[in-house]
Amino acid sequence: MTKDQNRDEHVISHFGGEWKVFNYLDAEQLEEVQEQFGAYIRPLPKEVLDKTDLLIGDFGAGSGRWAHFLLDYAKELWLVEPGTESFALLRERFVKNEKVHLLNETVSENSVPEESLDLAVSLGVLHHVPDTLRGIQDIYKKMKPGGYFLCYLYYALENKPFIYRLIWKLSNGFRFFISKLPYVARRIVCELIAAVIYFPLARMSKLLSKVGISSQNIPLHHYQDMTFYVMRNDAYDRFGTSLEQRFTKEQITQLLDKAGFDLSTLVFSNDEPFWTFSVVKPLLTSRIKKS
Repeated sequence: MTKDQNRDEHVISHFGGEWKVFNYLDAEQLEEVQEQFGAYIRPLPKEVLDKTDLLIGDFGAGSGRWAHFLLDYAKELWLVEPGTESFALLRERFVKNEKVHLLNETVSENSVPEESLDLAVSLGVLHHVPDTLRGIQDIYKKMKPGGYFLCYLYYALENKPFIYRLIWKLSNGFRFFISKLPYVARRIVCELIAAVIYFPLARMSKLLSKVGISSQNIPLHHYQDMTFYVMRNDAYDRFGTSLEQRFTKEQITQLLDKAGFDLSTLVFSNDEPFWTFSVVKPLLTSRIKKS
């Protein structure tokens, strides 16, 4: 087994444990993330979101929290999830839904038919794989010419001031050590981070916003209207994983160009979470460019 394969197995195991705890099977929990889903889909054109007969693939579906909302737009929905525990949750949620195809497979090796998808979705996944470009290229192969790719990748904080980026670098050092802890210790530390860092900063940001003061440069300000459950989930996502990559707008554009997408259709969201984007596979070619 290669180093990248070992790392993939570790990351998959991490997220399997995460979705076992934060499964979003409860209707109230799904309501908590509906607004977040709305933020993710903003880069998609209205004409796409008006449809209910799309062939959709969700790559790295986790426990199915985004798939729950994607079903509203889908004629058929392929859910690709490599983790054993998270896939069990997908089965629990969707096994009786005839529109859903459940695939316990990886982003790069799966049974989604090539050139079949009107919409390919990968939200918060490809920055956790060793070769993000390959992941994008492999998703590209599954899309119809003219199909849309909706993706969220961690951003490199290039639009934030120096002190903000310095705080992130310090936190990333902690992530390096926390991610190597045994599971129980890692969970406890991440719960503490959610309680003593995420929650106070989020509520301080909300207070500042209420009195008319911008909180845009306060770390974690985008959690100001989110619940503590979501903060706990994201703290574990952020600090519990051993592999995290971040990309600037320019780097994302270069990745999409190498994969073969039509850059004239590339739309980045102007709202957080950055950088969520949509882009179209060109109609006249399915050639994958070489890196």
